[in-house]
Amino acid sequence: MTGSEPRALRLTEVLAQEADALTATVTGGSGPPAVLLARARRAFVIAQLVSTVLAEHAVPARDAYDLGGSLADAACNVLDPVIGPELIAACRADLRHGEAGRLLRLAEVDVTLLAHTGEPEIDDAMAMLSGALATLLAGVAGNEQALVEQRRAAGTAEAQARELWARYGDADGT
Repeated sequence: MTGSEPRALRLTEVLAQEADALTATVTGGSGPPAVLLARARRAFVIAQLVSTVLAEHAVPARDAYDLGGSLADAACNVLDPVIGPELIAACRADLRHGEAGRLLRLAEVDVTLLAHTGEPEIDDAMAMLSGALATLLAGVAGNEQALVEQRRAAGTAEAQARELWARYGDADGT
């Protein structure tokens, strides 16, 4: 690698960037509830991708990985009707343009490397991402200016994010 080439990010760094973006969205004065929900949906899609790779490749396997994919999928299903296809497409534009494949490759490489060292780095990064998701969604659920449907969807998705956080943050490996 030359000095002009960008350094390849590790999966944990990508997850941390996503969590930081969610946190910045919350602390930066928010935005329209539909946009916040679309941003949360993007993070759930990323969590689903990573959970799928972990479920398929991680050694030892954890129940959290299979459940993580299901929780993220369920959250997307709840959020989709209140976001609408235009915002969904806008917030996942990068995922359509090769980012999803790059994330899958990063996850496969990192899972393989970290499986040999036994480090819980990916679990920790997923817990951080899901914690940031829960905070963002709690804000939308409590926003009285949001539509009732948006608040309801945010509350349901927040519960999914909290369960995801609990599963990835569970130290005993179940």
